[in-house]
Order: sequence, then C-alpha cells, then structure tokens
Amino acid sequence: MVEFSDYFRELVDDKRRASSDDLLSALIAAEEQGDRLSLDDVIANAVLLLFAGHETTVNLIGNGVYSLLRHPDQLAMLRQHPDWIKGAVEELMRFESPIQTTTRQLAEDVTWGSQTMREGEIVLLVLGAANRDPEQFRDPDRLDITRADNRHLAFGAGIHFCVGAPLSRLEAQIVIPMLLRRMPNLQLADGPPEWRRLESWRGLTKLALTF
Repeated sequence: MVEFSDYFRELVDDKRRASSDDLLSALIAAEEQGDRLSLDDVIANAVLLLFAGHETTVNLIGNGVYSLLRHPDQLAMLRQHPDWIKGAVEELMRFESPIQTTTRQLAEDVTWGSQTMREGEIVLLVLGAANRDPEQFRDPDRLDITRADNRHLAFGAGIHFCVGAPLSRLEAQIVIPMLLRRMPNLQLADGPPEWRRLESWRGLTKLALTF
C-alpha cells in the first residue's frame, strides 16, 4: 500500500505538470478546486480504483476457470451456450468469491439473531460463507451456471458495493469465453492448485493446465 501511494504521488506530480484526458487528471482537477478532494483523497481513490479494477478481476477469472474445469458438466453447458456467460459469471463469483471477508464499524447497536453488537464495534463479515448460505441458495455447494435469482454478496452490498464491479463483470464475461474458445482442449493438469495466503482474498498463485 505504501508503494502504491508513493507511485501515485509521483504520478500526480507528473499529471500536474502535463494533464491529459484520464481519470487521475480529473481527480487532480477536483482536488485543485480547494474543498472537494485533498491530495490524500486523490491518492486513496487512485489506490482503491487500482485494486477494484484489477485485484477482484484477476481472482474472479482465475477462480472461475478453475471452478469450470472442476465441473465438466457446467463447462460443457457454457461451451454449448456461450450466451449464458452473464449468469455463469455471477455463479462463479458466488461459488468462489474473490473477496472472502470485509469489516465494518457499527454506526449503531445491531441485533442479529441472538447476538447484539454495539455501536463502534468492528465486525467481520464473511462474504464467502454468506454466498454458501443454504437459507438463501438452494444446494449452495453445487456450481450451477443456470442458477436464477443469484443475489450473492461477492461485491458487497448497499453503499459499500464494490466500485469496480461493472469492470470486473465485463472483463470476466469477455475473457472466459475467449479462453474457452481459443483453447477447446483446456483441462486441469496433475498437481494441486496453490492459493494465496491471505485471509480476505481468494485467488490462485498457481494452476497447472494442459491445452
């Protein structure tokens, strides 16, 4: 995070000397108006957008391809009906959520079931578990690219809904069908996958394939 911040501080200096038609220049212009965005706000938003537009997308595509290869019936169905990709991406996000946990600070007392949580407390929300909730999803541990009314929480919800969600969805809807089209014999090779050792992020560091 420190390295990202330092990188963007240098980039902000460059953009101030020679702005262009891009998002960072627009953020800088807003900051220079005085009371809208401070330099720290510009840096924080730039780092957020980089994570939101890249990290979730990388994990979504990797996890999605792995899930499809582990479920050949669903893979065959998607190959036969590539126009089902939008629903398939939603199910892949639910099944192997790129973001597994997030935290929130309570603005007021909240009672959930028999548990009362107090204003100011930090709560850990396990999105990956919510996306396998049997009260919300029928047969939750089964991958089903035809699943209807798929109200998963892979990108959060409400005012904290992931700002990069539309981009992640679009990229996955483009990349996964293209990969399957270009590699019709794609399948898992011997050897277990390797996962990132992070609590919140669900993503692969290594996946052996043949094609």
